[in-house]
Amino acid sequence: MKAKKYPLATIIGYGPDSKRATKLVVSIFRGPGEREGLMEKWLVPEGDIRQNPVIQAEVAAFIKRHHAVETVANAQLLGCPHEEGIDYPEGGVCPHCPFWANVDRHTLEPKSLDQPLTPEQILAGLSRRHTTQPLISLAAVELYRDQMVEPLVAAVERGLQDPENTPEGEALLFSYALAFLAKWREPRAYPLIIRWLSLPGEQAYAIGGDTVSEWGARLLASVCAGDLEPIKQLIQNPEANEFCRWAALDSLAVLAAWGERPMLEIMEYFRWLAREGLERQENCVWSALCSACADLELIPVFDDVRRAYNQGLIDNQFIHLKELDEIEAAPDGLAIDRFREKHPPFTDIAKETAWWSCFNQDTWAPLPPLPDNAFENVAPPEYQEPPPYIAPQPYVAPPKIGRNDPCPCGSGKKYKKCCGQ
Repeated sequence: MKAKKYPLATIIGYGPDSKRATKLVVSIFRGPGEREGLMEKWLVPEGDIRQNPVIQAEVAAFIKRHHAVETVANAQLLGCPHEEGIDYPEGGVCPHCPFWANVDRHTLEPKSLDQPLTPEQILAGLSRRHTTQPLISLAAVELYRDQMVEPLVAAVERGLQDPENTPEGEALLFSYALAFLAKWREPRAYPLIIRWLSLPGEQAYAIGGDTVSEWGARLLASVCAGDLEPIKQLIQNPEANEFCRWAALDSLAVLAAWGERPMLEIMEYFRWLAREGLERQENCVWSALCSACADLELIPVFDDVRRAYNQGLIDNQFIHLKELDEIEAAPDGLAIDRFREKHPPFTDIAKETAWWSCFNQDTWAPLPPLPDNAFENVAPPEYQEPPPYIAPQPYVAPPKIGRNDPCPCGSGKKYKKCCGQ
């Protein structure tokens, strides 16, 4: 963490729950060894204090008056606005703010699964940026599954309303919700996932990040309940993002590998795509088709795939033509077994989300010195527009790197799921 500059102003919000602030505490610290700085408090009986223009101006003036060089604001609210021993008895629970009764104010995770929890309390733990995984909250979702289906479906719906401007906490909850709904094979998630992966441009990545490529195929396979038509429409939609179409195509391969759709049915559809179903121009969907045919050992379709190679429709960076020859020469079942192993059903959500980069981020956001009327710029990051998603540039590798080889960048993922995208 970068060293702070002094005098340092800190801004911490408190509220009756994790969403609405009714109290602000601003402290000025003269040096790194100072434990208790000069403090000022502001409270409002209703509304969100962070949106109060009068208090914004007062806070800005307080910070300027004490010559703060740097200002930082905690990204989250840090508990109940009432004070123990003043507003309620020492050792007790605030009677005015039941939300915090069984919730850790720093992590928003439940303190105990033995006490009844509301969906709001559980969702709060999944909506806060953590430096470690919120394992207690994940366990609470499973424990209260019957209560959580509706809130998780609603969380996905909220994320789709404005995917490019969804607050960070809601974006985290969006991805958690997708994983749990897929694990539970919830069919109500199906049209929502189709809608997500059909978003134009990079919008699907803007809210879901790399879950598009890492999870997309398995998400669709888990919730489609045998209805393949929406998946096929996405595959054949030239206006959709190429990698979202790749995920849709891979989902059919996943269903065949899981034994949930006949291999012959998927093979005939892939053959139709190769012969007439896909637009005759080079794109990632052609590479996805070739890769899927290789993974499922659909040898009767290989001649159609080779013709696509000869027509310049398939990029060798994703899968080289010689790999089809290798699969034809190898014992039956090896490629399918590898594909099935790499594409299991959702079972352990903690394991599925362990790779997220958010677990290594800082919860304090540095802010520039503020003019008198600029407190609105001090709002926590969840109230700021997130930066647009920037798609990773493909790694230009020699043809000898196969689609299932480890990626040269050292990520531990296979090449076509990492730098080869």
